[in-house]
Amino acid sequence: MEIKDQKRDDFVIISIVGNIVMEDTAKLKEYVEQYIEEPSLNGIIFDCQAVKFIDSSGLGLIVSIFKTLKRSNKKFALFGFSEKTIEIFVLTKLDCILTITDDVETAMEKAK
Repeated sequence: MEIKDQKRDDFVIISIVGNIVMEDTAKLKEYVEQYIEEPSLNGIIFDCQAVKFIDSSGLGLIVSIFKTLKRSNKKFALFGFSEKTIEIFVLTKLDCILTITDDVETAMEKAK
């Protein structure tokens, strides 16, 4: 997994290339933690255009990040999933809880 970030307005956009699987969840969690308490940020957005697969550990991490940010009054959204990858969120009903959009602008507007 490769991770990059960029700040845009008061969000950090974290781009993920590869799979979000058990072997990489610790790396992603550590990467995200540096931004959770940053007071200048309103939230975090995951760019998942290059994510091909997410396992249950990856889903658990995403939910954990969402809950942690919510407790800190920060927003969280994801965008850019392929049709195949979005299915896991639909099957688990996480699409009803998380903000999942097609593009970064909509993600920034609708972040929960």
